[in-house]
Amino acid sequence: MVTDHTRRSLLKAALLGITTPILPIGCAKSKVVMSTKPALIGCAIQGRNKYSVVVADEQGLALRHLPLPSRGHGVAIHQTLNHAVAFARRPGEYFMVFDYVTGELITLTSATSERHYYGHGVFSNDGKWLYATEGERATSRGIIGVYDVLAGYDKVAEFTGFGVGPHEVIVMPDDKLAVGVGGVHTDGRRPLNLASMKPSLSYLTSSGELLEQVSLSDHHLSIRHLAHDGSTTVLCGQQYRGEPDEYPPLLAMHTLGEPMCSLQAQPEEWARFNHYIASIAATDQWILATSPRGNCYGIWSKHTGELEELNVLPDASGVIEKEGYFKVSSGAGSVITQYSPGNKSKIYSGIQWDNHWSRIL
Repeated sequence: MVTDHTRRSLLKAALLGITTPILPIGCAKSKVVMSTKPALIGCAIQGRNKYSVVVADEQGLALRHLPLPSRGHGVAIHQTLNHAVAFARRPGEYFMVFDYVTGELITLTSATSERHYYGHGVFSNDGKWLYATEGERATSRGIIGVYDVLAGYDKVAEFTGFGVGPHEVIVMPDDKLAVGVGGVHTDGRRPLNLASMKPSLSYLTSSGELLEQVSLSDHHLSIRHLAHDGSTTVLCGQQYRGEPDEYPPLLAMHTLGEPMCSLQAQPEEWARFNHYIASIAATDQWILATSPRGNCYGIWSKHTGELEELNVLPDASGVIEKEGYFKVSSGAGSVITQYSPGNKSKIYSGIQWDNHWSRIL
């Protein structure tokens, strides 16, 4: 659990971060001019049992970092209050709210002894609510915790009844929630129900009513990471929990009221992803998905659903879309700007980025 001493230490470090931004390592050769404007936020690994959340400019070069009590995972960004929320990696014990402009620590919320966080959350479109994926430790019963932003992130509601083991929640442009329900009951990180797991992509109203649930034909495809295309299409990335020598598709698209549509690649290409998709982003033409376990990322045509390019990237991690192109992070420190298949550039950030990035609009 997060202690008062930890809170004080974090606050001290956050205040120091206001005046001591982190300068990028090894950037002289890249000839990239560093900006002072925050544009990207992601969690990072700094060393053995040492973790932080990093605020970066549009190039992916660090402006400052704040220490985390344990390894972080996803980050939610509030676009008008300059708030960001770093969520602990599952089974997480905290989420931390901070000002991404000043580095000020706003609040550190601890999970109760009966609950844990699954590593992701998102703000409502109007900025009033923070939605977080949560679960009961004893049963992995899925919960979306609802927190009142203006009331200091007090919990005001819980949505449930959609399954076991939710991982990521996103907000659609029309305010509906899409939830990647992994379907796996765990003890810590150890799975307990792989034979009977029931993953789904679940849609909720903004008041928590279940609208629709869809599943893939293989129940061992645990639906985990999500993105949307700025309109009505949800993209979901899976973790395969079945036979180790089988390599089913790990990406799918869905629109409410329609069937799931798996994206296409050859089995040997899916094998490169090592049964796991971490981060997803989409433009109007392309879909990009990363796999840190596979040390690669792929680019699919949104119109044909076919894999167009497969790129090697050690510990390929976060991806965001901006103005029709992608930024991809790496646990080895590289930052890729991918304009289209075959058109990319690379710099070195000096940051050991973790699984996800979030973009400040």
